[in-house]
Amino acid sequence: MAIYDVFLDRIEKNGIVVATNYAGEVPVGTVFTQIAKVRLEGTPGSSNATELWSKPIKLRLLDVIIYRNSVSSIPKGWSAGLVLEGEEYEELSHALIGKSKNEFVHLRSTNSA
Repeated sequence: MAIYDVFLDRIEKNGIVVATNYAGEVPVGTVFTQIAKVRLEGTPGSSNATELWSKPIKLRLLDVIIYRNSVSSIPKGWSAGLVLEGEEYEELSHALIGKSKNEFVHLRSTNSA
């Protein structure tokens, strides 16, 4: 079973979530099951990650947009616009409020479509 972990950057006015994928390719249809906020402390090469909080969610990835085109997955190492569906969508904006430069908001999943 694949484990997916994308970093949230912001939510655009049209509801598109901008995220970066540093893990494996994330296909459309993936259901994200956790949102978490993590703080990095220390210096590059010797930093520690502390999970500040995490919550269970259920958000389905409906579409991935790169350069204004729909694609079938978020490629590893790319940033993309995500169209997500689910009741916990507002949790994303709450998680991004007050985020400092050394904090990161993750969407995680351990399953795929």
